[in-house]
Amino acid sequence: MTRTRLILGIALAAVVQTAILTQMVMGQVRLLNSPTEAILKTVPVDPRDIFRGDYVILNYEMEQLRNDRVDIATDVQQDQDIYIVLNLTLPFATPVKVLASRPETLEPGQAVIRGSAYWVDTVQRQPTDTGCGDCTSLSLSLPIDSYFVPEGTGTEIEQYRNERALGVIVALNEDGDAAIKGLMMDGKKIYDEPLF
Repeated sequence: MTRTRLILGIALAAVVQTAILTQMVMGQVRLLNSPTEAILKTVPVDPRDIFRGDYVILNYEMEQLRNDRVDIATDVQQDQDIYIVLNLTLPFATPVKVLASRPETLEPGQAVIRGSAYWVDTVQRQPTDTGCGDCTSLSLSLPIDSYFVPEGTGTEIEQYRNERALGVIVALNEDGDAAIKGLMMDGKKIYDEPLF
């Protein structure tokens, strides 16, 4: 292999890696710039990651759904993507349907968020490995379950949580992808996620 070919190979590899990283970053930027936002009510916990700093684990109020309050499709399966249709009400968005596939259309004032779920057996109150005809509860997992905050502020957020409801501003696209745009307290943004 000649020196020129080696240099061209290295340059090509660098260009391909840069293109892949740029595509990943731009995808997140496009999502964060989405005009569709939902504010989800949370119950946070405040741990610390030694490599990344303070973060808040976000447990959403809507992560436990009962089929007498929310329309849960009968074909919802575990270990598959599910789609939660949200009414974009204030102060917090509310779930209205859980579907096994992305809805083709939404009503005005609605958005969809993608996650995963498992059925909870109502008799034993345990997760079950299969769909459950007798189950009335569905436990959700959303891909937006932690948020890194500036160092030293995690405790402050925990205090806010104890005093009032903490909201998470979530950008949503038409496919149900979600990204955290910021945190809200008492109707005011307390943190904004930078684009870069």
